[in-house]
Amino acid sequence: MRRFFFIGLLFAGLQAMAQENNTWIRAFPITDYMIDLNDSVKLVQVELPDDLQLKEKQLGVIRGVYQDKHSDTLAKGYGRCQLIKGNFYYFAIGKNDSKQLIKAGDLLYTMVGKSDLYYGQIPQLAGHFIRLQDVQESPFYDRYDVFRYWSADLENKLLDSMITDIRYTGTYFLENAPEMNQPISNGSFKGKKLLELMKDCQKKYLLDFFGYIQARPRLYAGRDWKLAEIFATWLNAGAPAVIQSGD
Repeated sequence: MRRFFFIGLLFAGLQAMAQENNTWIRAFPITDYMIDLNDSVKLVQVELPDDLQLKEKQLGVIRGVYQDKHSDTLAKGYGRCQLIKGNFYYFAIGKNDSKQLIKAGDLLYTMVGKSDLYYGQIPQLAGHFIRLQDVQESPFYDRYDVFRYWSADLENKLLDSMITDIRYTGTYFLENAPEMNQPISNGSFKGKKLLELMKDCQKKYLLDFFGYIQARPRLYAGRDWKLAEIFATWLNAGAPAVIQSGD
């Protein structure tokens, strides 16, 4: 328990360091290349594109990716980058008291330098290696490209496309599966109906949803998700929102 608490503090410290050092926290999936350095330390590998570099000795924290239960997302230890070979970065990860094995696809959270791109909703989602898809399973964005270039104009256009996708999905199911149009039982939309909310989706609804994801990223990090599906699930759960503190 103490170790988990310490890793939680370490992750918070990583975020604080990022703010101080003009960096962002980003997650990258580890590959299936792993070596046991000893009984408690494992060497893991991350492959990055040419235009993205990490530094030797920089800190990384491993977290699992959600599969079917919240315990999948536990922290699985931390360590530093010990070796760099071209596009491959090797971290020695220890202090794993989660009782879960590190495996390919787990996320390594570390710091990367900031740029002057627009750090809006989409880069923040991509920072957790979340990729959202439309109803046809086509990705709305590339998780690396949004850190190469991004602007408020690009973001607004993409948000419009996302809203269109949600509205299309709600309209389709209203016409073809109206029994799914169940009333919301709690939250700010209590008494309103699910598919009608989707059919008439507003930008504020989507931004509230993204705020929830960013406040509770563990369920979504490192995965591909159909936007309309997880948005519907959020609505059905009462559209939980982040409470903004006063100035």
